[in-house]
Amino acid sequence: MKPIYVALAALLSLGAATAPQVSFEKQAQALNGGKPAKSLKVISRRAQGLVAIYAAPGERGADLHYVSSNDLGESWTEPQRINNVPGEVSDHGENSAQLFFSPDEMTLYAFWNARDSKGGSHVRFSRAGAMMTTWSPAVTLDDDPAPNSHGFQGAGVGPDGTLYAAWLDMRDKDEAKTGDYTAGAASVYLTRSTDGGKTWSKNVRIARDVCPCCRVGFGFTGGRVVTTWRGVDNGDLRDIYTASSADKGETWTKGVLVNRDGWKIKGCPHVGASLATVGDKLYVVWFSEANGKPGIYFSSTTNGTEFSPRQSFSDGTVDPSYPFVAAYENRLAVAFKARDPKEKESWGKSSIYFRELLPGGTLSSLVKAGMPGEGSVSTPSLALGMSGRIFLGWTETVGEKGPRAMLLRGRMR
Repeated sequence: MKPIYVALAALLSLGAATAPQVSFEKQAQALNGGKPAKSLKVISRRAQGLVAIYAAPGERGADLHYVSSNDLGESWTEPQRINNVPGEVSDHGENSAQLFFSPDEMTLYAFWNARDSKGGSHVRFSRAGAMMTTWSPAVTLDDDPAPNSHGFQGAGVGPDGTLYAAWLDMRDKDEAKTGDYTAGAASVYLTRSTDGGKTWSKNVRIARDVCPCCRVGFGFTGGRVVTTWRGVDNGDLRDIYTASSADKGETWTKGVLVNRDGWKIKGCPHVGASLATVGDKLYVVWFSEANGKPGIYFSSTTNGTEFSPRQSFSDGTVDPSYPFVAAYENRLAVAFKARDPKEKESWGKSSIYFRELLPGGTLSSLVKAGMPGEGSVSTPSLALGMSGRIFLGWTETVGEKGPRAMLLRGRMR
């Protein structure tokens, strides 16, 4: 792949200063040698390196692969299977794996969903040293022995190194309320580890009657850990809620509504919230189609319980969906998929869009990243790095060729 950069858009001016420009490579690269793969997640290291995971077909089913690069994505190591049980990985859209560093970047943590032989699914975890990467045998984080669904997991690493994982759990499905809503039988269960994933706490339920297939999210602010989910209220209202803990997950607040969008839908949207912290503010980014107006919105909080009025990230697009937010030092940016309203009467192919929230609250210009691909795009991911670097990932599906894990590099200049 030729490292050709083209300027796609200029950021809005902030005050009298000239804002930097965002530029991306013209074409994305396909990881896994271009063979079928999906759900790419990338982390930028402090040095000149990247690490990444993606799901790919194996001999017995899907596996979770780990790769790394010492030259910012010019070349990659051979894929290394993380899951020690071959073919167990269940990966689809919202139900995809996550990868994290410890705060000192010396340890890697992977979380994924796995099928069992009895028809259920479970949240699995493995750890590895960042220098000599050998993945530990996976452990199951949910403690429900019944063949229920435990998935759509989210995870986070606190500033002090505490690990948190939560998921949508169907063990309480027979206790679900019978109000005027559709398929809202899931609960949110959580576990945590204070020793880098060597041991995990007993599962704790922190919410009931939640939307059953919108991923859980984590963030941190003001000494608190915050988790999010999409609630289900009577009348099929499906808006975003949070709960927070000031004692490292020992106790949790009741659910707090981030914003009453009033989105009514008889079914699960398969789009959860994404969170990232800049300074003392935690930003929650989510999708809603309330009042027939699809949008990507964001709100901030400094205590996990009070939220600023929502603002839109997606103005200027059509059919936006699946937001992924990332932060690095004082930068906050979001990636999402959407259509260009000027293409084919607004029915052109979906593309990946990028936008930053600049200091002072100004939004950058909207950037459509890269050239149109062969197929349809989905599940974008985003990482920010040193010196203004940007790394976008997504899944591109091309007919019978299947999905490919795509990576596009960019810079803020």
